[in-house]
Amino acid sequence: MVRLDRFELVISGNDKITGDIRFREIIEKKLPIVVITHGFTGHKDWGFLPYFAEELAKSGFIAITYNFTTDCIDAEKDWFTNVDKFATFTISQEVNELKLLVQHLIDKTILSDELKDFADSSKIYLIGQSLGGAISIIFASQNQVVEKIVLLGTVGTLFRYTKRQVIEWEKNGVWHFTNTRTGQELKINYSYYKDLIENNYYLERFLERIQVPTLFIHGTEDLTVPVNEIERFIKKAKNPFVELKLIKNTGHTFGIEHPFAHSTSALEQVIVETINFLKND
Repeated sequence: MVRLDRFELVISGNDKITGDIRFREIIEKKLPIVVITHGFTGHKDWGFLPYFAEELAKSGFIAITYNFTTDCIDAEKDWFTNVDKFATFTISQEVNELKLLVQHLIDKTILSDELKDFADSSKIYLIGQSLGGAISIIFASQNQVVEKIVLLGTVGTLFRYTKRQVIEWEKNGVWHFTNTRTGQELKINYSYYKDLIENNYYLERFLERIQVPTLFIHGTEDLTVPVNEIERFIKKAKNPFVELKLIKNTGHTFGIEHPFAHSTSALEQVIVETINFLKND
């Protein structure tokens, strides 16, 4: 029922965006394009993302999941195979790579010949999960090609570090941390934080500029990004296009771990809310 195509978008040298395109095998009308951006230490094959994309495809969307150039992942082990490359990522880099990906979708250069005729490139929707929500917000505020946005457990701020942490980070040039999900030791270069400062990446500045319907979906028991962080964020932005939907008794990933074993009632609610929002004119 759902077909899976893969693509590679070479940036330079060995740097490439890789992704999956899911859509119905039998197509009878034009299909909107949904681009799903993963979270901080996530990837296109993490947890519920492939399942979510498949459900979107069944409902009549072309669903895109992808990895950034710095995501060198063993998806089965949920493990970064190039920690040094991951350490170089910045918000600006990811926003620019999302921009490049969207442009190739609009131009249909990464779509199969049979899909090109059915892809409605005038209807581009974004779904951002966790940190991917911040990437989606910034991109949408700067590019007038997005029709709707859904933000799943998104962060409300990118400035999540104490003054002491920042001082040590700048001094050492790198911040070491443990991926709580996998136990893998990872790091991020100070260039990440420098990029936040230089570009004034306070997310409310970007959210307030968005002029298209935007749906936040958040778990009431999210410990990674507490609900009050999102409520403050939305209040600061004062954007009439923004709506917040709370899913009760669930956390940051709606009860899903990696590898994906089965769905949850919370995730099914998220899927229903998302599809209804995207299809409602």
